[in-house]
Amino acid sequence: MFRNDTVSAGLEDELGDILQKARDGKTWSQADLAEAAGVTLDEVHRMERYELIPDEAVVFKLAKVLDLDGPALSAIARNAWHPEEPETDADLDLICLNVFMGAYPVKCYLLRCPVTNETAVVDTGGNPEAIIQKARELDVRPSKILLTHAHPDHAWGLDLLVREFECPTWIDKREPRPGGTRDIHFVEEGEKIPLGELEIHALATPGHTPGGISYKVNRAILSGDTIFAGSMGRANSSWPDLYRSITQTLFSFPDDTALHPGHGPATTVGEEKRHNPFFCGKY
Repeated sequence: MFRNDTVSAGLEDELGDILQKARDGKTWSQADLAEAAGVTLDEVHRMERYELIPDEAVVFKLAKVLDLDGPALSAIARNAWHPEEPETDADLDLICLNVFMGAYPVKCYLLRCPVTNETAVVDTGGNPEAIIQKARELDVRPSKILLTHAHPDHAWGLDLLVREFECPTWIDKREPRPGGTRDIHFVEEGEKIPLGELEIHALATPGHTPGGISYKVNRAILSGDTIFAGSMGRANSSWPDLYRSITQTLFSFPDDTALHPGHGPATTVGEEKRHNPFFCGKY
């Protein structure tokens, strides 16, 4: 069962975010995009600052030069698409907490085996107090903390969680070692992590960071900042690696596989193949 303890969230990325990330994939400047699409540099500035939504003809020009899908990009620019919520998986209990690090919304998760009640925390959301409060409400004591990567909005406050739950932390060895714990397990691609009667599969999804890890359990993947509904994460480490992590790893699973990202709404592999402008019509 998937439970979202928040009001349905809007998409993480708007038109301006997608343009910037697509430019990064081509190593283009804003001036390069303006020249290729036949628009002014000021218009590109304004679009990427969320101050301008151009008419559809311009959106399609931008999509063409950036190798994006025009209709999919237009739908996001017009706020006309939102992913359908994934189907409920009765064999696991997944609680999504939409917390805030400062003013920035971040998602973290409590993953519970419905048979044994054993529970894991997936990412801290930069707000460990919210996780501790929810764990107390559910009367669970997490036995593991699984981190998708070490950015502060996903790993900050680990020390407080470790003091509260006295449990080990899983993270890829290529990530900076998060402060707050000495009990670190360096997770590897393909590793199977038991959680009661559930089995969590570690998937290497680098690109946003060098050691990005996604966690698959049953038909759900907790994907951190690898992919967002209608977009992809920021390629702080490697754009080609991030693209491959999505297309060769996440998209290798059936279309009904749920994707639970670190920001924005849950989606599915099929929704992203059909509606994400980076991938629509290619997979």
